[in-house]
Amino acid sequence: MKVVLLDTFGKAEDVASVLDGTGAEVVRAADVPSGPGVVALLLGPETPLTADQVRALPDLRIVAATSAGHDHVPVDAVARQGAWVTTSAGYCTDEVADHTIALVTGLVRGVVALDRSVRAGRWDVTEAAPRRIAGTVLGLAGLGRIGAAVATRATALGMEVRAYDPAAGAAAFARCGAVRARSLSELLGAADVVSLHAPATPATERMIDAAALAALRPGAFVVNVARGSLVDHGALAAALRSGRLAGAALDVLPAEPPRRDDPLLDCPNLIITPHAAWYSADALVRPFRQAAGQVAAVLAGRVPDAAVAGPRENVEEAP
Repeated sequence: MKVVLLDTFGKAEDVASVLDGTGAEVVRAADVPSGPGVVALLLGPETPLTADQVRALPDLRIVAATSAGHDHVPVDAVARQGAWVTTSAGYCTDEVADHTIALVTGLVRGVVALDRSVRAGRWDVTEAAPRRIAGTVLGLAGLGRIGAAVATRATALGMEVRAYDPAAGAAAFARCGAVRARSLSELLGAADVVSLHAPATPATERMIDAAALAALRPGAFVVNVARGSLVDHGALAAALRSGRLAGAALDVLPAEPPRRDDPLLDCPNLIITPHAAWYSADALVRPFRQAAGQVAAVLAGRVPDAAVAGPRENVEEAP
């Protein structure tokens, strides 16, 4: 039985330590394999999986995403193959929440813009006049694990937190001190800073488009540490260049890394980090052990506790 690790950050020994005694062989690979014998894929977000690749793995029993999201996995195709899909949700909640707060406060206080101006030979606080953190209205689009962790941190800093998430119940808002917004447009109209924490789905694709940016208060900020597909980057660039949007911070892009001639890179008051929000020494190990734990459960005949989809029998193949 082969368990194939497809994640450039993962170490085979971290996976093997969890699977010791299962009889499985852990193999690192740069590309998705094919043929019999492969029972599990540990799949990072930089390796999109196709339905054809799934069909070429007749013994596949689980695709364990080594990320919180699973939009790089063809869930229906895996389920039709009689296999499970799991995620490593929660492995980097604190890291992403901390990174979000760093980006939010960096924008509000003008830290990066002022640093750049000093390095360019200027000494003028008004180039990116710092604003007060306490009392700033932070709008969260999404109140899952990470959104709630951001809300808790922001509330501690004295920020007023509002959130829009139709899937979150009243208890979720109460636990983190966020005020419920009835719609995305209501959230955008009230926020000084909007931070995105929604999954990548057809419904959320380009949820921040030209109309959404126009609904923001003049001088507002946008932060995205979730998925690059949530933002219309052409509209974002236009809003930054016009000055209506005071700044933005992005940890995720539609194409990573961006091309050197990407026009977004020349936009004023834009902070970009290289998909780093998840990163810490602990987070280099945690998702791979979590994913390996899901594999171990399946190999033992148990239902994995982080399943987002499971085997479906007698389902006709989609065209």
